[in-house]
Amino acid sequence: MDGAQTQAKSVSDFSTTFSRENDKPKYIIAARALKNLERSTLDVSFNDILLHDNKLSSTIQDEYYRVYPFLCNAVKNFVNDQVPDTINSGRNFYVSFSDLPNLTHVRELNSQQIGRLVKIRAQVVRSHPVHPELVLGTFRCSECSVTIRNIEQQFKYTQPSTCFNPQCNNRVRFQLLTAESKFVDFQKVRVQETQAELPRGSIPRSLEIILRGDAVELAQPGDRCEFIGTLIVVPDVGQLATPGTRTIEGKTIRGPDGQETGVSGLKALGVRELTYRMAFFACTCIPSNGRYLPSDDLEDMETMSYEAMSKRLTEAELDKICQMSQDKNLFGNLCISLFPTIHGSEEVKRGIMLMLFGGVPKVTLEGTHLRGDINVCLVGDPSTAKSQFLKQVEQFSPRAVYTSGKASSAAGLTAAVVRDEETFEFVIEAGALMLADNGVCCIDEFDKMDIRDQVAIHEAMEQQTISITKAGVKATLNARTSILAAANPIGGRYDRARSLRQNISMTAPVMSRFDLFFILVDECNDIVDYAVARSIVDLHMGSAQTADKRVYTADDVRRYIAFARCFKPKISVEAMQTMVEDYKKMRLRDAASGTKAATRTTVRQLESLVRLSEATARLNCADVVTVQHVNEAFSLLNKSIIRVEQPDINLKTPQELEQEREKSSTAEIIEATPLDSHDRPTETARMKLTFEEYRRIADMLVLKTKTSELEATEATETTEDPDDPQTASTQMTAITKNELVNWYLEQIADTIHSEDELQNLKLMAERIIERLVKTDNILIQLDHSSQLADPDSIQANQTDDNPYLVVHPNYEF
Repeated sequence: MDGAQTQAKSVSDFSTTFSRENDKPKYIIAARALKNLERSTLDVSFNDILLHDNKLSSTIQDEYYRVYPFLCNAVKNFVNDQVPDTINSGRNFYVSFSDLPNLTHVRELNSQQIGRLVKIRAQVVRSHPVHPELVLGTFRCSECSVTIRNIEQQFKYTQPSTCFNPQCNNRVRFQLLTAESKFVDFQKVRVQETQAELPRGSIPRSLEIILRGDAVELAQPGDRCEFIGTLIVVPDVGQLATPGTRTIEGKTIRGPDGQETGVSGLKALGVRELTYRMAFFACTCIPSNGRYLPSDDLEDMETMSYEAMSKRLTEAELDKICQMSQDKNLFGNLCISLFPTIHGSEEVKRGIMLMLFGGVPKVTLEGTHLRGDINVCLVGDPSTAKSQFLKQVEQFSPRAVYTSGKASSAAGLTAAVVRDEETFEFVIEAGALMLADNGVCCIDEFDKMDIRDQVAIHEAMEQQTISITKAGVKATLNARTSILAAANPIGGRYDRARSLRQNISMTAPVMSRFDLFFILVDECNDIVDYAVARSIVDLHMGSAQTADKRVYTADDVRRYIAFARCFKPKISVEAMQTMVEDYKKMRLRDAASGTKAATRTTVRQLESLVRLSEATARLNCADVVTVQHVNEAFSLLNKSIIRVEQPDINLKTPQELEQEREKSSTAEIIEATPLDSHDRPTETARMKLTFEEYRRIADMLVLKTKTSELEATEATETTEDPDDPQTASTQMTAITKNELVNWYLEQIADTIHSEDELQNLKLMAERIIERLVKTDNILIQLDHSSQLADPDSIQANQTDDNPYLVVHPNYEF
């Protein structure tokens, strides 16, 4: 004990004399702050001990658990010397350490680490309520009434081994004096290995952490924390309550004199029947809430400025970030570097990349939190790389949790209330969304989830909290995570003839909480199929061509995202006006659309536009959201929500499509490269329109046809003989096909610059009218002698070059 007391004296000398930059002694100021009755722990930097006394630091690190009581006693004496106060004279003070240099993985903890000061990093999966723990007990002998003080408790209720009175032989009957005993706040939490430290295919190791004093209530389920302390061995008291090892009735146990001895306890079990388990006694708990940070950095990303982030990076890393920020094709190169093995689906890659950058979370004046995380849902046919996208994000993001919707329940996704094995109290156990706090939660097979389980994540997706009221436990916990979900359509294949809502098994409230929807359709295309097959075969052959696609390494991308997330871009006035106009466009298009929209446009789509614009500004390391950022975000939102539901309209005839397939089959596929829709030849693009453009032109033609009918009706009502056949014919045949085409060309005459363009636009208008008649059944064509439009006359009039056109009576314009 003399050596331990010598180390305690060294600690006292260190606390008194150590100063920082010739200022006042550092720890004297900290000791005076402990005058506050709410604090009782003095935090000591281990780096300061290394600078002051190398031998002392070695002793503390190697024999921490043995010298810990003497260190706490030295701190108590030091604080009482600095703060001579009668209130503090009876208080206990403790010591905690920070800045421990070496990190030990949870999987590396074994019996060799028992008693040593170590630092671990793990994720909290279960938290227990805070209880008072008996530290030093005061007992009274039930036979001689002698008071026995300061009996140290070894993580279980420990009575004196014998009465201190030499004339008393009492060893069992003692009474605890709670008023004179000393208690301390005590909390148990269960942690497990983080995804970054977990070997592939291994089951995460879990460990029980014991927190005392000021360290309690710092860790919540789902938090990633650093714990500094020591590995200890405690009696497994819970094993006594398990079947087979329950205490035995006294009639079966005989003493040496043949008399029954009653019920036996821990002491009578013997070494063979008493089991032990490992626990971690932590003196320091440091929560971590950052994303994409280096493993030794624990500061919250949302509160760190980019100036502070710059100080944490080396000069070479800063130069690389500056070089990446000046890349003109940064968006595309980041997508290629993050998904090098996935061919195509460029819009999906851009959406997931913006999800990783995220928007800016805000708090209103009323205290309402507005989320900045972006939720993305992938819906599509099998074998369209949906699960591959999720796996790539899980491997890239250090805070990602991957789960399957079919194998997940509502409690497994949010949080569960379970009964503790030892105390039988109800405690909170974190689910997937809480474990992914400040990260990404990847949910595969989202459509396989029960509707009741989908409802459970409503609050987590929008308010980013999880409220629990079960078994007497009421709590609201954080779930600040982006959700990347993948789902298959109903029936396995996406039906283009039906809306997005009809294609997936998902409720409307859940759909509205996703910022982006991407539809992946497996279409037959010789050029694209060849490129995809070539990419897959090269990957299986181990070709270096796949690795060469990466422009930046994964660490470079991760570091750039961490730096960019430090920016908090503000929305400019011009960008705000653009957002309002874009939102009005979406609302008008939703109201004027003749078909059911994918999801009804609400203010949540406007909030999605704001988040995507802020993410685009962050990607460019900008402090202000500009109109260009809003336009890029609106283009992505437009393509993901509007265009995915209705495919592009191809106006080619079946004969022309057959000829095109024959030409593509005879071409040399090996030399061909896949082209985007913007890079296709001009002749192909003239006969292919987006659904929005097709609807705009079709509405113009239908409106003109309806107007001509109304004018003809008014003219008929002014005639003297309405029963005249000629008058009836005028009523039914207000405008011809050629007249309608010529009217349309007159409306767009300012945009026509050549005769070839005029012929192409005329052909396009004729094809649109033909589609309105034969496919959409909005217009009815009549010959010059028809008065009614029966199916036989329509079939006969298909060869008429210039039929009369009327609007179908059942069509609501």
